[in-house]
Amino acid sequence: MNKLLHISSLLVLFCVISIPAHADDGIPIAFEDLDTDVSGHISRDESNARQDIVKNWKKIDKNQDDQLDVNEYAAYEGKNRFSPPEDSEIPELGAAPLP
Repeated sequence: MNKLLHISSLLVLFCVISIPAHADDGIPIAFEDLDTDVSGHISRDESNARQDIVKNWKKIDKNQDDQLDVNEYAAYEGKNRFSPPEDSEIPELGAAPLP
């Protein structure tokens, strides 16, 4: 069960990072689009493309290393999104539906 929950969490993280590259107004959304130097982190300079990130930098940069890693970015982007309760049961593929 824990393995399935871990896999589900990774899938959610992947979906958050893989959302379309730009919002309708052309603002970059994907981590890869903000990480223009491909360092694996978003610097303060790179974050200037998103004013919401600039305004919330201190809250988003949890470890205060002055850069955002993919986990910090995903946590920020995932705020206010639905996440299943931890004890929810996810049936196996091909299993009969739950009653």
